[in-house]
Amino acid sequence: MHNLRAILMIIGSMAFFTVEDMFIKQLSTAMPVAEVLLLICIGCAAIFTIWALLRRDRIFTARNWRPMILLRASTEAVGSIAFVTALSRVEISTVGAVFQSMPLVVTLGAAVFLKERVGWRRWSAIFVGFIGVLMIIRPGFSAFEPQALWVLVAVVAVAARDLMTRVMDVAVPSTVVSMQAYLAVLPAALLALWVSGAPPVAPDLTLSGMLVIAMLAGTLGYALIVSGMRLGDASAVTPFRYARLVFTMIGGVLVFGERPDVMTYLGSALIIASGLYSFLRERKLARLDRDMLMADLEAPRV
Repeated sequence: MHNLRAILMIIGSMAFFTVEDMFIKQLSTAMPVAEVLLLICIGCAAIFTIWALLRRDRIFTARNWRPMILLRASTEAVGSIAFVTALSRVEISTVGAVFQSMPLVVTLGAAVFLKERVGWRRWSAIFVGFIGVLMIIRPGFSAFEPQALWVLVAVVAVAARDLMTRVMDVAVPSTVVSMQAYLAVLPAALLALWVSGAPPVAPDLTLSGMLVIAMLAGTLGYALIVSGMRLGDASAVTPFRYARLVFTMIGGVLVFGERPDVMTYLGSALIIASGLYSFLRERKLARLDRDMLMADLEAPRV
């Protein structure tokens, strides 16, 4: 029963993240995208600060501000800037599809930087997944959209964030980590707004309401995914993170009138299939390693 509840939480979080993405994309048509990101991050940072205080998490202890944690926050800033830039310039269905390659990049980074074991099967899955990415963005063809490369920048940055999370002190409260991530985005958003030269727009009542909805959706999405991953077994709930692509495709069609072509659908299918295979393969290897360890512990000593 706990896995079912966790799965519903993960699906809910993906739905909320999609709502946040759609409002950011809509807001970017009336306001500079860097300003949209800046205002959302101010709101979310405030929410997580209040949350941390209510939980009585220690915010300013030295352990929570080590270089690795701050570096992780900086990758969040790069990823956020790149992601919202892509949302403002590229179809949301394309952004959602390419972003699903992130788990494959994490596997690649774990093999290269963390020296984790990756066999030829998972290397093949990574290769197939990247073929799916190329099918969507199509570099060198007339349908190529250079702005889609912003999604790849976001993928690399978020993958780096996740890799650093693996080696980060688990005692650091998640509320503090989230607050730091949003705070790190603030100077990046200010810099992006200054570089763009676009004058800030004072949000009216409608835009303010949209900003509040985006903030709440992002916060609820985060809260649900944390709760779901802690409540359920990772092997049961992780595949349902791909529900975000389904929601994104639906939102793109119904809200923005997008019409993804056959190559986009095929590329998305390749990315999801390769990601699921890589995950299942990793779970199988972990189970084999655990069984071998138990057998070694239970073996009689001579």
